[in-house]
Amino acid sequence: MPNRSATLSYRALAVFFLPLAVAQVLQTLRNPLLDAGMSRAPDPQTSLAAFAVVASVVQILSASGTAISSAYFVLVRGQQSYRVIRSYVIVYTSVITAFAVLIALPNIGDAFFQHVMGTPEHLIPDVMTMMRISLPVPIFNLIRQFYLAQLAHRQHSNLVWIGPAIGEAVLVVLALGLVPMLTISGGISGAFVWMTVAVLEGLLALGFVQYVNRRAPYPDDPTTDAPLDYRYVTSFLVPLVITQVALVSGHPLINAGLLRLPDPEPTVAAFRVAFSLSMLPMTALVALRQVVLVLGRDPEGQRRARIFAYTLGLMLAGLMVLVAFTPLNEIVVRRLIGAPQSITSDTIVAMQIMAAFPIFMAVRQFYQSMTMHQRKTGLVALTAAIRLLVMVALLFVFTPILGWTGAGVGAVTRIGAMGTEALMAYLVGRKFFGLEPVTRSRPTPSAESSEPVNSEQSN
Repeated sequence: MPNRSATLSYRALAVFFLPLAVAQVLQTLRNPLLDAGMSRAPDPQTSLAAFAVVASVVQILSASGTAISSAYFVLVRGQQSYRVIRSYVIVYTSVITAFAVLIALPNIGDAFFQHVMGTPEHLIPDVMTMMRISLPVPIFNLIRQFYLAQLAHRQHSNLVWIGPAIGEAVLVVLALGLVPMLTISGGISGAFVWMTVAVLEGLLALGFVQYVNRRAPYPDDPTTDAPLDYRYVTSFLVPLVITQVALVSGHPLINAGLLRLPDPEPTVAAFRVAFSLSMLPMTALVALRQVVLVLGRDPEGQRRARIFAYTLGLMLAGLMVLVAFTPLNEIVVRRLIGAPQSITSDTIVAMQIMAAFPIFMAVRQFYQSMTMHQRKTGLVALTAAIRLLVMVALLFVFTPILGWTGAGVGAVTRIGAMGTEALMAYLVGRKFFGLEPVTRSRPTPSAESSEPVNSEQSN
């Protein structure tokens, strides 16, 4: 792939980043938009609580999409490596599909949601119905993320945002126009809308990739690279999948903790609204990893990417402070989202606690990318494991001891865990800053007994 980091400017970083960030924000907008539709439909509090449980599970099933994208950026170097990654994703998606069907089955699903997720018994019927409707969502999420990664890798980020924009337009019409008009539960109709948009965006991403491939197919892999195989992909990808599962497991883990507090339904509903709103500015930072992995491939490119990342983190944190600590908070929560008055104050408190999130996210994204450049994905997984341990400690040890209640418990858990992971990512990744990315070189007859200088030693 072309390497533009030799002439990399902040303008080039911004031009590449902005369409990716827009796509991420548009995809994240579906949460508050669905919340807004369900808040205006029959039985809003129960719908929000039940949908939050289902959304958490679907996020876990879709989690590996981000890991697969990162593997794509690092490992795909031409036609052969692309074919290996593509077939690997097909097999992986089949496994996720089987698991999704399993937990949607009667009895098995009931037991899973009640005993593993800690869902109150009266919510189980709605949760199971929503889960069955949402079955295609994780499948098409994986398809969408794989093909959007290909567009970014080919440096066609200008096409990445179009599918999410079309999906968002459909979502607005259905969630805000149709869902409040129906007499069925808002959670049930919301699940149908979610499924429709996921399928649409997956198919659009596939269409854009076919267009790009027809115009400019992948070239051959560099002759100096060893052929990519499933074993190497697995060794690189599994730690990233563990990392991403640990990341999205935070949401069901927090739901499980909040459901054990007094007044669990309004607490879960308030935290869902707060987290959905807080994710809007922060989600743009997810695209930073793509920017660093694709463009930050030499010391100067990495230096500029780091300044770019820190600047974005500070700007978006300032935006969150503006919304959370001014009268805008009431306007956004009550008028824009339409959240019930009973959960408004709790929602605002949670938003205020999470205002610093973008700063930690920027640090995490940049330094984890440095570690991935060196293909040390096991170290990335280690930081995620520490993050998960912090979440468990805050939810199930400190909360009962200190008597914490309300949606602020979820917010404290989120910010504490992300801050810890950002610190660990910095401590691990800073030693790789300024190094060239490693490659998996083909051994030569004169060097069979020694590793090439730029080869990865191990994960």
